[in-house]
Amino acid sequence: MLNRINYFILSVIFFELVSFFAGFGTHFEHYKYAVMLSIVVLNCIVSSRNRNLEMVKQFQNSNKRS
Repeated sequence: MLNRINYFILSVIFFELVSFFAGFGTHFEHYKYAVMLSIVVLNCIVSSRNRNLEMVKQFQNSNKRS
């Protein structure tokens, strides 16, 4: 789910960049870009921590079986 949110936000930012370079300007204020980028960064942090937590749990489970 977090990856889909990241892809959506990145596609909006890409659309805005294309619009800006095409001469139409941007449609958002600067703080909205900052909010979107902070959401992407936080999602990446959370998803990486979840992966690390799953790896630790698998390692602990494999040690309990031994």
